[in-house]
Amino acid sequence: MRRRDLLASMGAGSVSSLAGCLREIEISPASESVNSSDGPVGATPAEIHEQPCPPYETTRDSAVCSHTVDTDTAAVYLEPSIEHSTLNNGEPVEDISLALHNQSTSELTFNPHSWIVWHTVDTEWERVQSELSGDGSLTVSPEETQLWSLAGVLESIQMEPSLEPGLYGLELGVPAPQASDQWIACVALVHFDAAQ
Repeated sequence: MRRRDLLASMGAGSVSSLAGCLREIEISPASESVNSSDGPVGATPAEIHEQPCPPYETTRDSAVCSHTVDTDTAAVYLEPSIEHSTLNNGEPVEDISLALHNQSTSELTFNPHSWIVWHTVDTEWERVQSELSGDGSLTVSPEETQLWSLAGVLESIQMEPSLEPGLYGLELGVPAPQASDQWIACVALVHFDAAQ
């Protein structure tokens, strides 16, 4: 139901959400290519929910993931409108949006161009090369949701993005509510199949 409500209100750019608290997960520093032994890395759509959170190592202080989050209690989380799609010439056949929900009582101010994109290659996670970078500031108020298109996210890091089949992790860093010196990796997982 939450996803239908979100899609119905996408034109407004934000929706109201219930307040809650964040369950943070401590993580270790990142490397460019990481082999995860905690879950199935080359996941099929049914196995997305068996992935650990985070599914790869990241430099953020903690993480909250779309496939493990309790949306009723999380203070902040990132949610894809679709977890599974097919690719046509390197592009998803369906429009996919990414929604950052701020259910905390704090304003979250961060660089909206600080996306990190990960992809499974063979049995390892690898960071997708960033050719572009942007600087800016965005504030998401309490009880608000900020939307991005997947296409826009990819275009913010590459001039001519083209996806390969497999599992992707889309990561956005935001400040932890009530702890401005801590950063959360908000991660959304999406799986893409090759066109038949």
